[in-house]
Amino acid sequence: MKKTLILSLAVISSLAFGQKKFVYGDAFEFNSKYEKDIKLVLCDDYNQYVFSDINEDGYSSYPHKKILMRKLDQNGNLIDTYTKDYANKTNGVLHNYLGSIEVSKDQFVIYTEEIETKINRKEIFQHVFNRKDGNFTTTSVGKLFTEGGMKQGTTFLRFSENGKYVAIVNDRSVSKKTANTIDNIVIDLSTLSKKWDKEITLDTEYFESDAAVTNSGRILILRKSTGWKESSKLVYVSAQGEQDIALKEKLILKTLTPVSINDQDYLVSFGYFTGVRINQSNFGDMAFINLQNGNITMSEVSDFRSNTNMSGVDIPLVQVVDGKAFLYGFNVNKTLPPSTPSNRFPHPIYSYGPGKWFTVKSDGTASTTSTEKRGDIGFFTKDKINYFFTDSYGFTPYKVGSDFTDKSKFVEFQNRYTSTDAKYGQPILTSVKYIPQSDRVIFLRKVGDNKLLTQSLYGWQN
Repeated sequence: MKKTLILSLAVISSLAFGQKKFVYGDAFEFNSKYEKDIKLVLCDDYNQYVFSDINEDGYSSYPHKKILMRKLDQNGNLIDTYTKDYANKTNGVLHNYLGSIEVSKDQFVIYTEEIETKINRKEIFQHVFNRKDGNFTTTSVGKLFTEGGMKQGTTFLRFSENGKYVAIVNDRSVSKKTANTIDNIVIDLSTLSKKWDKEITLDTEYFESDAAVTNSGRILILRKSTGWKESSKLVYVSAQGEQDIALKEKLILKTLTPVSINDQDYLVSFGYFTGVRINQSNFGDMAFINLQNGNITMSEVSDFRSNTNMSGVDIPLVQVVDGKAFLYGFNVNKTLPPSTPSNRFPHPIYSYGPGKWFTVKSDGTASTTSTEKRGDIGFFTKDKINYFFTDSYGFTPYKVGSDFTDKSKFVEFQNRYTSTDAKYGQPILTSVKYIPQSDRVIFLRKVGDNKLLTQSLYGWQN
């Protein structure tokens, strides 16, 4: 208590005199082997919570299906841990963690599924953590089906870019003898209740490769041909039914990024055209699709096209200003190391290209601007300026769509040292949070193999 009071007084003093002040929480243990999807959530100037999920089958000292919420005090010190074991102990029941999101200043929601092939059951559960009482409330939001046996189907869970909706798409396992049945559920995250659900039936000449949900709460399903001839289909689903969006001849879509401009739904998708393709990636063409009238405008991304190591495109940030859409993204590259006698099947190595702004004009044409920094980032936005955390040294400010704002406004965020203890560690980029009440930036660092600590900065623009 005395230590916390001293740190709090030091923080108040630094704010009063406009000084840059680093504050570190005490390191706490976590299991880096099993705990995944680590996030810093429900942050205010009094408490923060560290979320993680254990979703492992096998033997360990940890329950293999477990949600953890660690409560931190004002200075980032661990004061409590709340857990939820979501494993149904019935023999033959499988479980999967599907995703999670912060829905209010007090609530964080987690989605999991249970699959019981013996009775062809698939069920989706919603676990709501409330910081006011530290309790989890679990409800079933979808009782679905599988074909049984090894045919468990595929579950897609996707959040809308504006954080208002979550979509659950259950693709029942395809049988060539019967039509392909797909269950679609959209949940309104403001009420945590079902907005609509719709069962649709599609042909078996295609299978479902991806899904997304728009800011208006409609679902997009990307389909890929099952035969030898390459082909894509795009299905737009609402409570009223489904419709095919006609694509350009020979166009293959690989990604789905819904965008809203003036309350209308659009889609940005990277892909390619079939035909003679020599030393080209599958992501060199960008389609901007008007989902109301089906109009498609194509733009070439030349450095994506020439990168044959590309395995995907990540778009973590979408902003719309004055009728223009700005998407920040980067290429994901996959290389396979050569096999060795001791490692005949090596795991692929993933790397990330430089960040890019894709600016889409009102006519659908797009231009590209490089940020000249590594692509995978943590970020927050303040006063219409985006602050990108691209490494362990600081935040680089960017205006929407720009390559660089002002080098003099680079915010240094280096490792710092106290007189008795070195503060170091690898930052977890996705954990960066901005707390406006105290103009504070906070994020997690991984220390060694099994510890985390928080690092905060007050007076960071001074």
